[in-house]
Amino acid sequence: MGFYLNSLAYINPEKLKRDGFNLFCTPFSKSLKPHHQAFLNSGLAEVLEIDANRIQTYRWGKGSRKVLLVHGWESHSFRWKTYVNTLIENDFTVLALDAPAHGNSTGKIMNLVIYEKVLSVFLSRHNDVDTIIAHSIGGFTTTYYLSLNPETSVQKAVILAAPGKVEEFFEFFVQFLGLRKKTIQLITDHFEAVLKQKPSYFSAVNFARDIRTKVLIIHDKTDKSTKYTDSEKLSRAWGGSTLKITHGLGHELKNEALLSEIIGFIK
Repeated sequence: MGFYLNSLAYINPEKLKRDGFNLFCTPFSKSLKPHHQAFLNSGLAEVLEIDANRIQTYRWGKGSRKVLLVHGWESHSFRWKTYVNTLIENDFTVLALDAPAHGNSTGKIMNLVIYEKVLSVFLSRHNDVDTIIAHSIGGFTTTYYLSLNPETSVQKAVILAAPGKVEEFFEFFVQFLGLRKKTIQLITDHFEAVLKQKPSYFSAVNFARDIRTKVLIIHDKTDKSTKYTDSEKLSRAWGGSTLKITHGLGHELKNEALLSEIIGFIK
């Protein structure tokens, strides 16, 4: 793939721009397994039409407060199974959604801007949601959403293992695919043309500076997918935040004791 993209930079630059950008935005999600779907079927399903995508949403419980669960890259709402059961027991109504090109939602590409629009539309229709729990790119997107929507109903957030900036994705692909400077510059040019911002604009630290939502930020030192130092920087920028650094839980951060802490924070 790296050879292909580097070659396109000279043979067909316009095709490189489209193909390279789409590569960055294309999740290679695995199909839902029967036990995934069985759990998702236990919730009340509703489809939300946003642009050309059908966004699958779910609802469990009838608690007095509403919490939205926002998953990460190449994931879907099943990742929250343990959370759903525990939150219901603690008097929450639980809402979740599958991001575009993930789970049971349609679409082929997904990026921060697309995901943020989904959150914005969903929360405008569910304006009594007061808490968000978000993982990985879902946490990055939640931070972006909160920065753009200071009047949101969301009063508390839990950000789990979130990346710090879009430029990290570029750095990963440059190293992994061996992309040349000309190749990455053309892709960057297309990025700016499509999203109307430079990659450096999309920084969680920059987004967080004016957010007043109370937040618990959690990251693990052994996370191999995102850097725990990104969460340290995010916490310093996010006024009044609470930071918890764990060890040995990896990127997924699935642990009963940790979940109890999260429940305590949002209650």
